[in-house]
Order: sequence, then structure tokens, then C-alpha cells
Amino acid sequence: MREIFENALTSWDKYWDGSFYPYLLLGAALYLLLFERKRKKAGYLLGYLGITLFLFFCPLTSALIQKCIGSMVYWRAIWLLPAVPVMACAFTGLAGKIRNAGLQIIPVVLCLTLVIFCGTSVWQAGNYVKVANRQKVPEEAAQAAEVICRERSSQNSLVVADNHMASYLRVYDPSIQLAFGRDGKGRRSRNGKRLYEHLNAPEPDYTIVAKRAKKEKCEFLIFRIPAEREAEVVGIMEKYGYQRISVIDNYSIFQIPIDILNEN
Repeated sequence: MREIFENALTSWDKYWDGSFYPYLLLGAALYLLLFERKRKKAGYLLGYLGITLFLFFCPLTSALIQKCIGSMVYWRAIWLLPAVPVMACAFTGLAGKIRNAGLQIIPVVLCLTLVIFCGTSVWQAGNYVKVANRQKVPEEAAQAAEVICRERSSQNSLVVADNHMASYLRVYDPSIQLAFGRDGKGRRSRNGKRLYEHLNAPEPDYTIVAKRAKKEKCEFLIFRIPAEREAEVVGIMEKYGYQRISVIDNYSIFQIPIDILNEN
């Protein structure tokens, strides 16, 4: 239970990313509670806000939601929080208390200033990177997909890639066949599950990766190699028949000749 609650707190911090919006939301909720609680709409919003916060932080409901959508993306549950409606209701209520139409501009400007400066623009937060391909995937994924489509022996050639690369290859070209997708989803066998776990481990055992990739009949392997282990890893791959055919932004692409792959 403690671990689930801590993940909820981590997800909360990750979602707001150090902005002051939680405090702005708290201030707006307190204003509605103290000065606008008789308004039916304010009551509905406060009730809904309380329910969503309870569901998000309560270990029992949090565990259920995390099981359904995944603990890594639990922060998405905060999308259900009525943050914008609560703040909008508080701001309009505050402005409505000033009868002079000319003076109403003061709380409006104040509220807009708070909204603008309490957060960070999505264009300035480093969340977006300009890419040249129309599929809007990272350039290294686009280039890797081009290499695979150019070098593969057939349309059925199987590709295994680390978690980052596996998320984008089929977005760029859906004809690419993957041994598994993001987070190991869609794997074809128990061996594929082990292959995913070893390839995405903090310190992969590349001998096991090569063995399991060959057993899975994967023609291509794509992953990052630590600089200090480059010669070692390339040697291991070559031992099992995989030759490095390209390097793209620290990603190495290995291919095994189809006749060697089909050997018993």
C-alpha cells in the first residue's frame, strides 16, 4: 500500500512538473468553499474535485486504476481532475463581486496573469522537437526504419528493438514486423518475453540477447551500446552471426544472414 501511495505522489509531482498550478487550484477551491459554497455549480465542482482526489490518492482505488492503465502512466488519471473548471468558477465569481464594470478588468487581468506565470508554456518546456519526417517520429527511428526496409530479406523479416525504438518503428512504416512492441506488448512467445527483459535491463547480458534473438528468428537487432562496451558487444553479436550494418545516433543495427538464421 505504501508503494502505491508513493507512486501516486510521484505521479502527482510528475504531472505538475514543479509549477504553481496545484497552489492555484487549492486557492480557487478554498475561495469557492468559503465564499461561493451556496452556488449550486460551485458545490458540484467541489464535490467532484473531492471525489477525484480521493480516488487518486486512496491506495485501494489507486491500485485498481494503476492495474488498469499502468503505473508508469498513472499521472494521466489527473486529467479527470476539474482543475480548469474550478479555477474558472472561482475567477468568474471573484470578478462578479465587483459591480463596477470598469473595475472588473482588474481581477480578470490578475487571474490571467496568475494562469500565465504559474506554469510553463508547452513550447518552452522541451517537450517538442522539430523533425523532418511526416510521421513525426524521432529522426533516429525514421533512419533505422529506412535501413530495415532497404536491407530486409522479405516483408516478414522480424525486428527486435529496445523499448524506445520499438515505440516508433511501425509508426514510421507499419510493414515492419516486430518481435514485440513498447513495454514488451504483442510478444510472440515466452522466449520473446525473456528477450524483451534482457534487452531492456539496466545492464543487458548481450550473449543472452543474441541467443534469444536468434532463437526468436529475428533478422535485425537495434539497440544502444555503451561506449565502453562497444568492441565487446559487437564481438558477441558477430559470434552469433549478427553483423553491424549501420550506426545511427548511438543506435547500432545488426543483421544476420537469412541462411544462418534458418540453421537448426
